Amino acid sequence: MNTEIPDGLRKIANGRDLLLVIEVGLVTNTQVQTIRKKICQTGSFHGAKPVKIGGRLQFAVEDIAKLLRGESL
Repeated sequence: MNTEIPDGLRKIANGRDLLLVIEVGLVTNTQVQTIRKKICQTGSFHGAKPVKIGGRLQFAVEDIAKLLRGESL
C-alpha cells in the first residue's frame, strides 16, 4: 500500500520505515507511557500494532500516517 506520508511525519522518519515509540509520541502528541499502556492493554496503539526489534517497540510509518489521517488500520 502506498499511503501519503504527512510532511512532519516524513521529517521525523527521515527515510526509515519504522518509528520508535518516542517518535510516535511526538507525532501524535501522546506520552510514551500512555502508548506503552495502550499496547499492554489492547496489543496495539489505536489499531497500529508494533513490532519488537532489538528489544524496542517500533511502528510502521505507514500505519502511523493512517492513524494521523483517521483511516482504519
